[in-house]
Amino acid sequence: MDTNLVQYVDCASEAVRAANHAALGAVTGPDAYAVIGSTAELVHRLPQLLDFLGRGLRRAEVADHHDDRGTDPSRALCQAHGALIDARGLIDELAGFLDHAHNHLGHLGRLTMED
Repeated sequence: MDTNLVQYVDCASEAVRAANHAALGAVTGPDAYAVIGSTAELVHRLPQLLDFLGRGLRRAEVADHHDDRGTDPSRALCQAHGALIDARGLIDELAGFLDHAHNHLGHLGRLTMED
């Protein structure tokens, strides 16, 4: 696997951590609209990554691995693959909720002095 993949995912994780620290103070509807839109886009991109990782786990050579728990490594590979499938389903649901929130917030604007 390309080490860039690990670095890119680490950078995405760090960006979300930084966003969490920046999330202080009042939030307006239009602000939330922008952030939720970007968050939804991020979440919509996760299934492709999880599918790629799942395919890799299905193709992994068991003989190239060992499990430090003393069990057959095929079991860990299979369980990890199953967990990725479960996560994939949850991500689809999460993306739908974010899309709904984004759509509702898209109807809001801030009142100005001219209004």
